[in-house]
Amino acid sequence: MIEKLKQDVKEKFKAHPKRYEHILGVVKTAISLALRYGVDSNKAYITAIFHDYTKYDTQAAQTSVLKDEVIQTYKDQPVMYHALSAAQILKTKYDIHDEEILNAIRYHVYGRLDMTLPDKIILVADKIEPTRTYPLVHSLRQTANEDLDKTIQNYLIDLKQRLINDGSKLPNDIDQIILKLGE
Repeated sequence: MIEKLKQDVKEKFKAHPKRYEHILGVVKTAISLALRYGVDSNKAYITAIFHDYTKYDTQAAQTSVLKDEVIQTYKDQPVMYHALSAAQILKTKYDIHDEEILNAIRYHVYGRLDMTLPDKIILVADKIEPTRTYPLVHSLRQTANEDLDKTIQNYLIDLKQRLINDGSKLPNDIDQIILKLGE
């Protein structure tokens, strides 16, 4: 199954080599974090290789595989559609029903309340993989090997400020997630 996923993702992103490089960076980082934190590295691989599968699909294509209630829930954060639709396609097309894998894909954009360790690993791997170059990334890379909660909290605080500065709508539960991670 892993080889099939790898080949399909490679084929899908042949016109987007930078995104494919990012995906491979997430795979490498996720496996490293999985080994560090005692999480199944095969599950981390599957999650990481597929997390951005629908990233360049149209919004119509992304939402076509989602239920109306899910579309409505995230209508103000359409960036979530690629994560949600990738999980749905992994489930239906590849017959993977492992909720740890599916949820880690669904919530890799900015997390959720009560994240599992696999959720945290994929979110962090996506934000710190080697091709990422934003100002906070070096600090997050250092923190990631010691404290995933602190890493995600720092990322979300920075993301919240960037969204406010851009005039973008904040994810509904970002403040609660930040608070929960600080407990």
